[in-house]
Amino acid sequence: MYYEALVKKTANQKDIKFEKYEIPALEPHQSLLKVKAVGICGSDLHMYDGHGGYDWVTYPLVLGHEVTGSVIAIGEGEVPQQRMVINPYKNCGKCEFCLAGDSNRCDFEDYKYIKTPTEALRYGFREPGGMAEYMVVDNKNLIPIPNEVTDEVAAISEALAVSYTAVLKIENFAQKSVLVVGPGPIGLGVAAILVGSGNPQVMMLGTALDKDRLQLAKDIGVTKVFESAENIPHEEFKGFDAIIDCSGHPTVPNTALRLLKRGGELVLVGINPASFSVPMDQIVRGEISIKGSYGITQSNYEAVLSLAADARYPFQKLIAQTVPFKDCLEGFEIALNKASGKVVIKM
Repeated sequence: MYYEALVKKTANQKDIKFEKYEIPALEPHQSLLKVKAVGICGSDLHMYDGHGGYDWVTYPLVLGHEVTGSVIAIGEGEVPQQRMVINPYKNCGKCEFCLAGDSNRCDFEDYKYIKTPTEALRYGFREPGGMAEYMVVDNKNLIPIPNEVTDEVAAISEALAVSYTAVLKIENFAQKSVLVVGPGPIGLGVAAILVGSGNPQVMMLGTALDKDRLQLAKDIGVTKVFESAENIPHEEFKGFDAIIDCSGHPTVPNTALRLLKRGGELVLVGINPASFSVPMDQIVRGEISIKGSYGITQSNYEAVLSLAADARYPFQKLIAQTVPFKDCLEGFEIALNKASGKVVIKM
């Protein structure tokens, strides 16, 4: 039996095409997933458009790691009836990070002086992903989807888990004043999680080019939005407890030092190889903490799916558009042009 998949052939810009693959025989630990929907991630866009920083990816590659579907065959055992999403991390299960539940840090016990994407990150990067009619997945990488969650929201839930992992870096986040920088899909996911938690002190910073995305932020319940950091301070301004940067712009850390309270926290989620410098005295005197947040863990992903089943979390509003699989390249172009929210491919 053959199926169609979207394959990025090389690292070159838009070197991508549909190809036919034969469904392989399943190993005892594997399942065959009939794909229902796939979210287009920023990393998919970077690979599609030939951006740098992805020399660690294995080409040719079936793209897609934000995947939902139904298991139709299994190597051994009974076929589960519930819809599933996939965890793209295939961790070793025995290193100090895996034993602590931090599978997003797993490098298979190979210490990295330079912190490249962890070796555990596999599906859609180093192994075939889910922008295909079918996908072979290790059983342990399947996570059941609650019945209340739509296929579309399930397809963006991996990205929401990235957002949730960042939010969890802030203790008592529902009671903290938080500025989210960057109204892209991850930033909007952060805002939606904070709003859903009942936090009434969520604000978002973008640019003049982000008007539609900032409007979406207001639509999901963000208290205030800004097109410039210069517009934030005012006479009653007392500073933020935390700032979560999803933009990756190297000017943000310095801006954050001005806007954070003493004892404030800066969480960096957006990735940029550029260097930045900040005055040490401001970090020391202000007792400012700077943390990185990368990827997802199994427990965080499972928790996000539970949140998605709760109507207080406005995740459905984060879906900008759905496109059929045959038109998925159009979906890539829509996402490249800064769609207001996530673009989802429907099979």
